[in-house]
Amino acid sequence: MIRKIPIPSNYMSEAVALGIDIGGTNTKIGLVTRSGKLIAKETTSTPDSHSIEDVLRVIVQISAELISSNQVAIEGVGIGAPGVVDLACERVVEAPSFPTWDNIPLRKLISDALNLPAVMDNDVNAFGIGEHLWGAGVGLTDFIAIAIGTGVGGSIFINGELYRGATGAAGELGFTILTPDGPAVGGIVGVLEGYIGRRGFDREVAKLFPKGEFPTPRRITQMVRDDNPKAKQIQLLMAARLTEAAATWVHMLNPQAIIIGGGTMAESDFFYAELNNRLRARARRVHTRDLRILSGKLGYYAGMLGASALWYSSQKE
Repeated sequence: MIRKIPIPSNYMSEAVALGIDIGGTNTKIGLVTRSGKLIAKETTSTPDSHSIEDVLRVIVQISAELISSNQVAIEGVGIGAPGVVDLACERVVEAPSFPTWDNIPLRKLISDALNLPAVMDNDVNAFGIGEHLWGAGVGLTDFIAIAIGTGVGGSIFINGELYRGATGAAGELGFTILTPDGPAVGGIVGVLEGYIGRRGFDREVAKLFPKGEFPTPRRITQMVRDDNPKAKQIQLLMAARLTEAAATWVHMLNPQAIIIGGGTMAESDFFYAELNNRLRARARRVHTRDLRILSGKLGYYAGMLGASALWYSSQKE
């Protein structure tokens, strides 16, 4: 049985949103104002079981602690959910890291458990909405947001609106097919995520660093700054693979910008310069002349901030 959070009556009048970012490894929860200010946050390990009951218990526990220690009223909840979310934004249709989540009504389950109104979308859609409202996408109408980390996810904005597709599954940029064979993700071979997601990244690291330190993505970026040739080789390969996919997106959608988030290439000027140069050489000039390659501004908590932005965006409708 999930214990619901009681709503105190003596909180200050300032309303904030509770943002929940559910990841395969960590779950991040925070209190965020309408202007995007992060008041308080907590990161906890997602239960190893990945069962809905265990995940709900963690969400209720952390949310209760945040609410009780901060004198603010909770206006509503935004949820960044893993996997594919249905068009109504009510259910998680499937989530590779949560194999038992088959058509789970996650929005209602969390709303009922917290005793608060809630909205939900795919976690990378939430990331894109956050960047659009508060980050690198402010003022843009047509852009692509891609998050590169354990997996590779994306969101597409057309005429200032998130494009969700016929069934809500648009923006799965990590499944852009690059080769007729190669690493598989979800049974689909040769896709972008298989090359630049964390498994693909680690595979290249293992080839170049077979002994001693096994560098993390952020460590590779530090080594690139120190002019380490092996670390540069890894980021060159990642840039080459991403270029092949991004050239297709650019020719198809003609965006103003591509916004890149996630921890794999965070804060790597070398990677961004290489990607920019390769993409302009690979794609037609009419598509790249005014194209901007931007680093996401919301940082490590982009998913959680984006979940909060999802709530605020829903209240404008």
